[in-house]
Amino acid sequence: MSGWCQFKYTGIIEPHYPPYNMRWSAWIIGCLLLSGTCVHAQGSRYGSVNGIIIDSITQQVLESVSIAVYVCSDSSLLNYALSDRNGLFTINKVPFNTNCKLIITAQGYDDYSQLFIMTHESKIKRLDTIRLVKAYNELKTVTVIAARPPMSVRGDTLEFNASSFKSPPNAMVEDLVKQLPGVQVDNEGNLTVNGKKVKKIMLNGQEFFGGDPKIAIKNLPKDIVDKLQVVANKSLEAHFNKTIDGNDDLAINLTLKKDIQKGWLGRASGGYGSNDRYEFNEMINYFKGSTQLSFIGNADNTNRGGGSSLNGGSPGLNNSISGGVNFSDNLGKRLKLNGSYFYNDNHTDSYSRVQRKNMLPDSTFFYNAYSSSGSQYGNHRIFLNSSYNVDTLTDLYLKIDVSRSTSEGLTRNKASSTSLLGERINACENLYASNSDSRNFTTAFFVSRQLNKSGRGFTLGVNYNYLNLSSVNDNIGVNDYYKGGLIDSSDGLNQRSLEKKPVKALGLMATYAHPLSKYITAILMYDYNRNTSFSEKMTNRFNILTDKYDLEDTAYTNSLCNLIESHCPNLKFTFYKNKFKADICSGLQFLKQDNVTILTNALQHQNYVSFRPAVNMEYNFSQTGSVSILYNGSSQQPSIEQLQPVPDNRNPLYVQLGNPGLKPSFFHNFNLQGRHSKGNSYCYSGLNFYTTQNQIVNETWFDAVGKQVSRPVNINGNYGVAGNLQYNYTWKNTNATLRVNLGSYGTYTRNNAPINKAPIVSKGYSMSQDFGLSFIYKQLLSIMPSFNVRYNKTYYNAESMYDASFITKTFSMSTFLNCPNWLIIENNLQYIYNSRMAAGFNKNTIMWNAALICLLFKKQQGTMRLAVYDILKQNAGVSRSITQNYLEDSQTQVLQRYLLLSFTYNLKKFEK
Repeated sequence: MSGWCQFKYTGIIEPHYPPYNMRWSAWIIGCLLLSGTCVHAQGSRYGSVNGIIIDSITQQVLESVSIAVYVCSDSSLLNYALSDRNGLFTINKVPFNTNCKLIITAQGYDDYSQLFIMTHESKIKRLDTIRLVKAYNELKTVTVIAARPPMSVRGDTLEFNASSFKSPPNAMVEDLVKQLPGVQVDNEGNLTVNGKKVKKIMLNGQEFFGGDPKIAIKNLPKDIVDKLQVVANKSLEAHFNKTIDGNDDLAINLTLKKDIQKGWLGRASGGYGSNDRYEFNEMINYFKGSTQLSFIGNADNTNRGGGSSLNGGSPGLNNSISGGVNFSDNLGKRLKLNGSYFYNDNHTDSYSRVQRKNMLPDSTFFYNAYSSSGSQYGNHRIFLNSSYNVDTLTDLYLKIDVSRSTSEGLTRNKASSTSLLGERINACENLYASNSDSRNFTTAFFVSRQLNKSGRGFTLGVNYNYLNLSSVNDNIGVNDYYKGGLIDSSDGLNQRSLEKKPVKALGLMATYAHPLSKYITAILMYDYNRNTSFSEKMTNRFNILTDKYDLEDTAYTNSLCNLIESHCPNLKFTFYKNKFKADICSGLQFLKQDNVTILTNALQHQNYVSFRPAVNMEYNFSQTGSVSILYNGSSQQPSIEQLQPVPDNRNPLYVQLGNPGLKPSFFHNFNLQGRHSKGNSYCYSGLNFYTTQNQIVNETWFDAVGKQVSRPVNINGNYGVAGNLQYNYTWKNTNATLRVNLGSYGTYTRNNAPINKAPIVSKGYSMSQDFGLSFIYKQLLSIMPSFNVRYNKTYYNAESMYDASFITKTFSMSTFLNCPNWLIIENNLQYIYNSRMAAGFNKNTIMWNAALICLLFKKQQGTMRLAVYDILKQNAGVSRSITQNYLEDSQTQVLQRYLLLSFTYNLKKFEK
């Protein structure tokens, strides 16, 4: 045991919830008062300019026009805003007695500029009515002026000018997106814009390494980006038919600067530190017209995956290597190609300890486990995307994705269960080894054709996926069962299982669109899906006479074939008029599911018919504000693992069964969303209700010797409600930017799952409040504090169950100081308070990382960086989980304090 896990852990004690710490409140209020005082003091030195913008011919007011104010002496941006629905705008923070230039840009109009000076005589300067002139020079040479608005709206696209947002020297795209209003980046690199997830990143309209956002933001330098465009991540069918497909995801397109369209740039970095920690990464990009070629490579054992931030990494001790190549090109005027190859190899060692308090309707007992594990994972992925423009009416698209993954894992586990009085109920020691190989092939073909009549056309999409997973698993262990504190019986196992799980999935979707009037279009849709899954598990026991695994274990041997086939005819009506859009769809799903147990030739046949309505409505009360209501219904079939009637006994005290009688689930989702931006303020909110018919959950029971057994079943009556409200406001003057982020979140859930054959209902709610500031002064100073408080409460219908409530508080402070110009100091401090932590663990944790950076050479293309991670050595990897039937404390091995000295060199060469 001591060889597996060597860290201190004490037992569970019911959490104590201290009173709210008034010092936190006083600290926050003091900061707000101080900020308010500073803003008031600065406000006495500034004024504001406002006006109204109209069309010079129609005299109609112009909405969502971009207005920016610059200092004439150095062309530095002061502030910017968008005109409202009445054509009005206001620019604040304009300094007195300074020569300024106001520049107005609007799609379809000539640019407008005006010089002015703010005087002390009036804090508000009212400009004469501004009349924009239509642009009739599309065929003339386009001249790009240096002073561009930081943010603009072009139809459904939100566009940011990268040069308007300051960042440290040699910054990456990750540093840029963190400064954009409404954009959030979490510690794992996941992106959201106005609360919506970003699932794809493109470079000049082409997917970069399959569109993976994490690869793009960590490996592309900010200096090459001209504009960042945020668009809806619609399907090809939705793009063609101009419909709302209910997909709430977003995509980001990075457009390149004109002066780097012909040349190359590169970056190489290497670092070594204490405890043999190391990081190496390189990046090379080549551009020539439509041709793009990128190489990236990373190797590290710091758990950070080649990232440049000071945030911590994943649990365990990881050694990772990754690299790949990405290309895109236009072969003529009609054919576009984009593809990539990426390789990832990761080795992880981990040690963990778990103590679980099982709370049943009629009893309570403890489960303790120690485990050590090692795993090796490798993945190769090839991605190819092409589009071909047959003629002005016909387009073809083909996408191919091929990958292969291999993994090896070995886990040693030692566990036991005890009663509340400390009497041992059972104990086990086992070793589980697995060697698996997964091969995946996915292809998608899409064709669209516009017919002679405007708005009339058809699409056809075909998708095929083939997945083949095979594995060899060894399970060796001994189990003891106690009675009266003494061993009553024992059993052992020494098994080898051979598993094969091939899956074939075919999908076909056809649409025909026909306009019924100027505003209404009818779309006839047909969706067909066929999924065939096969699962074979052959298990043999070890034969001591032959020294081979040649004794068939029928209890853990079976073969199952699952066939799911569905036909979905749908009729959709779309309505587009002015600012209102609506999609109303009504359809049926005819679903057939066959489960065949091959060894017994038993067939279970199921047929379902479900009504599938969908309503998506959106009202754009301005170009930067909208309200939408969405409802979608979708079915979800059980997995082959859930259907397979063979026990999974890799943990002998926690056995999982399959259930071939499972029914498909049907998911209902109602969503109300609103967003609005005006000048420097951004607000977005959402309310979501969801419920599932025949939801698949695990029922759990314990046998006479304390062994837990679970199997999936269908349950009704579970639902949840979630809401959020987020607000962002930015103040900006000549040299400084101050941004405020506020976020409120709330959830309520009701879950029902059988435990020991008794229905246990849990009801829980959670409330969370975020507050964040971002202050940037030129490229010299950046201060970004944030605070989050979250309260959770869960209660149960059984008196013996533990009603759980806890509160967490998190305060973070990130700072950046570049003074003198060759020296940078980075600091990242995070304080976490968690009331649910078990006794023996500190409820207060401080994570502190810092770095010192020296900029080298004439053009600062080199940097020397000394970073210290987890300075106070408080990274403990401790967590507590609370569910319907247990309270669990766990501790996982994590990487603690280390130093890392690294050197980075940037190269660039472009033809003028």
